[in-house]
Amino acid sequence: MLDILVYLYESFRMAELAPDRDALEKRLFAAGFEEADINAALDWYANLASSVSHERLSHAHYRHYAPEELERLNQACRSELGYLASAQVLDPESREWVISGLMALGGEDIEPEHVRWMTLIVLWSRGLIEHFTHLEDMLLNHEPGRLH
Repeated sequence: MLDILVYLYESFRMAELAPDRDALEKRLFAAGFEEADINAALDWYANLASSVSHERLSHAHYRHYAPEELERLNQACRSELGYLASAQVLDPESREWVISGLMALGGEDIEPEHVRWMTLIVLWSRGLIEHFTHLEDMLLNHEPGRLH
């Protein structure tokens, strides 16, 4: 799923340039992605894109992880999420979407790089990225402590 979302991000940085779902499905299938993975990624993305903000999340600064999340998100991933939140790259609601996307990855082992890519995808889809290249560089090539 993450490969599909990254492909969409890299292909359509300006969301208004993205074709409709049918055209996206055809393009992704032609690119070699499996139909089930395409549907899962596009369904998750559609839910994200159509979501409404939740008032309670604006005050949720500490995150308790469910047992399933602790099992899938190792300490390095949870540290990366905490780091991105403390650096104010992720607001609480975006953090929840990042976690939701990571949990939807299926059987893949989740690594901090996945957290960074999912962060970019969530911020992009929510319209919270103004300068793609700068944030990409900070997130994908960062060393701990260098976001500020």
